Amino acid sequence: MPNSSLSVYQTTIATMLRRLYPDVPVQEEWSSIFGQGLYSPRIDVAVGPFSIVHGVQLVEQYNELMFSSAQFIAQLSRYHLINMAVIGDDFQEEEFNNHINGVMENLWHRNQNARCLIAIEIENEVSRKHLMGGAINAAALGRIGIAVAWTDGKLRAFTNMKRYLDYLASVHKNTFDTANLVILSTDQLIQAIDQNIA
Repeated sequence: MPNSSLSVYQTTIATMLRRLYPDVPVQEEWSSIFGQGLYSPRIDVAVGPFSIVHGVQLVEQYNELMFSSAQFIAQLSRYHLINMAVIGDDFQEEEFNNHINGVMENLWHRNQNARCLIAIEIENEVSRKHLMGGAINAAALGRIGIAVAWTDGKLRAFTNMKRYLDYLASVHKNTFDTANLVILSTDQLIQAIDQNIA
């Protein structure tokens, strides 16, 4: 797909998220502004409030927003579990509830020092190394990191990357913690937001 399609999708997502979170700033191409001389990754779409003052954390504000949008976050988690092949499309409600609690726990507690509520990276025609960098930025900057795969191939690459990082952690190797990262297709993100807009 041409970059213009990705740009249209990015704007569509930001517009929909503004309806889902009407009292919270939502920005496209948000720069985390770490400080002078430090690398400052840009996030494709970010949902605030934005924590950019050194030493100031917005834990309670993020908790309140997560509580008020728990159904949306549960839907994100459901799609993520399907993509990671933890559960199938034909999951049983009890099975889903057992797995969803673990994902929700990670999203709630893992990145307390986030710079925004949700950090979304949309990846299309990038190398696997760039794809990993985008996923890590989303997980590092957002209380909830969302890696959106533009194609089925990128979805497989994202899930394989997450499995690899999880494996490294399981055998006590140095790795990056992506427990607060959910992996979605473009359609899944649209559906999750759309189903929860009042």
